[in-house]
Amino acid sequence: MTRHPKHKSAGRRLRSLYLWHRWIGLTAAAFVIVLSLTGLALNHTGEMALDSRYVESPALLDWYGIRAPDDVTAYRAGPLTIASIGRQVYVDSVLLPNTEPPLAGAVELDEFIVVALADSLLLLTRSGDLVERLGSVAGTPADIQSVGVTPDQRLVLQTASGYQATDAGLIDWKRTAPAEVAWSAPVQPEPALVSALQQRYRGTGLSVERVMLDLHSGRILGAWGVWLMDGAAIVFLLLAFSGIWLWGRRRASARAHQRHIRAGGKPQARGQSAAPPEVPHAQQGQQTKQ
Repeated sequence: MTRHPKHKSAGRRLRSLYLWHRWIGLTAAAFVIVLSLTGLALNHTGEMALDSRYVESPALLDWYGIRAPDDVTAYRAGPLTIASIGRQVYVDSVLLPNTEPPLAGAVELDEFIVVALADSLLLLTRSGDLVERLGSVAGTPADIQSVGVTPDQRLVLQTASGYQATDAGLIDWKRTAPAEVAWSAPVQPEPALVSALQQRYRGTGLSVERVMLDLHSGRILGAWGVWLMDGAAIVFLLLAFSGIWLWGRRRASARAHQRHIRAGGKPQARGQSAAPPEVPHAQQGQQTKQ
């Protein structure tokens, strides 16, 4: 016997659903891999130091629009060149952590180098190592505009409220009207230093953690990337529901097949109707005579 048209149509729909489920699953696998890898990395940001590791790929930095400023402010003090670019301060080409411009100057004081920022002073060795940071807690005046040294090696600051000088310990500050002060003045940085600072500035502008977050959310592709990940999430839900439904259909079909066998029927291919029972020859002859 041939199969009923309804059975054929249902079988075709079921096979079509299996095929769609398979191909959509293969497509979604790419998103699953990206989400899994980035999720694992973000869960171990601290151990992998993703927040303190930076991207150096020029193509990726250009994609994020991270470009180094053209303006570099530099001061020369002793053997060191202290420079600022963007919101970063460097000693020669080494970044000073937790330090932001504007730079107010840098002078050589005894065996130290004093770097003046807007609201604090940095005490460096002649090799560029940070010894101490003197802020408002240490009594350092605010709104520093320039820094200089007197012939007797006293540090003088020009602030928004006037001139102030300190003692040898850089603790006690007093208003003054200095007659002779060698004020720090900006210098023209060498082109090689400017190029190195711009490269380092770009190299610390994009952390690996941010790239992982953007990959995970799709924001690395902008607004379209977010919608793409939203679509992927919907596809995952469809795969989950269709997979459960297909599993239920297969399980129900298998149970029906087993019940048919236990009831005495012959094993048959799924989706095929049972063959009609054979009629004995004697009965066939009687039916023919009738």
